[in-house]
Amino acid sequence: MTIYIDDDYKCHTSPGDGLTAVETDTFDGKCRQYIEGYRFVPGGEIWTREDGQVFEGEMIAPWRDYELLAEFQALYEEEQAKQADMAAALDTIYSGVTE
Repeated sequence: MTIYIDDDYKCHTSPGDGLTAVETDTFDGKCRQYIEGYRFVPGGEIWTREDGQVFEGEMIAPWRDYELLAEFQALYEEEQAKQADMAAALDTIYSGVTE
């Protein structure tokens, strides 16, 4: 999938001014809120935190509270499961209908 990172390596799910597109499978199956709570430093790049700590890519870490991100993801997965159940029920209902 394509994510977009800003100058501080924070992830975005939509393109925008000043954002760099990056291909990664790290966030496949994750919701927007989860992805946008992460920082992604691509391989070969370096990010220096405000306190001077240096991180070499590839580095992936949450910048928001992980418990909140996990909650967003759990709700997303729950909604996805409900939609899959609904689709299966509709398939069952309409499989017996002939035109």
